[in-house]
Amino acid sequence: MIRMRLPALVLATGMAALLLDVAGLAAVTPAAARDQDWPCQQRLVPELSAGSVWNGPALPPAGAWRQDPAIVSLVAAAAPRTVSAEAGLALVTGFADALPGERRVAALPLAFSGLLEATNEARAEVIARIRELARRQREIAALVDRISTEQHALPALPEGSTDAAHEEVAERRAYVIRQFEETQRTMRYACEVPVQLEARLGRYAQALLARLPAGP
Repeated sequence: MIRMRLPALVLATGMAALLLDVAGLAAVTPAAARDQDWPCQQRLVPELSAGSVWNGPALPPAGAWRQDPAIVSLVAAAAPRTVSAEAGLALVTGFADALPGERRVAALPLAFSGLLEATNEARAEVIARIRELARRQREIAALVDRISTEQHALPALPEGSTDAAHEEVAERRAYVIRQFEETQRTMRYACEVPVQLEARLGRYAQALLARLPAGP
């Protein structure tokens, strides 16, 4: 999340360009139309359910995986959002392949339960940050509106000329708009993260299911 440290007067100038961009996203995004704090084009899925990716044995009660140190270690290594799907998949398959066949029946659903819980926690954090950033954008956009009004209220100058007041207002507005554009690039990247985490969890589930012993 980007934190803007701008003087109050600067903040009161440039924030309108944000709102235009956020409004544009909302216009093409059904989820955004329903939730003004969700600016992403990607569909908002607040929490992943086991049923969306797991069709194996029934999962243990929530939190039961925390009683198994080996699974706790696996989840700590494979679930952080900074772990790539490929790196995490190698950890998950290595864990499953190292287990005796009879141990897998209980351990692999337990492992998936932990990966699901930790992935949901990581996604919730990202979603909260995206919502906060969207709220900040609307605030910045309102301030850009104000500086635009201030700019339009300045007396007109002869064509091709300028003065200190016009230059100062224009510089403030341009500065905050640049900050918005940088923040918007960050948001577009952040909007991909919940979807990426969902896809990664699906790959984990497939790998674990493939290593469960065949039924009788």
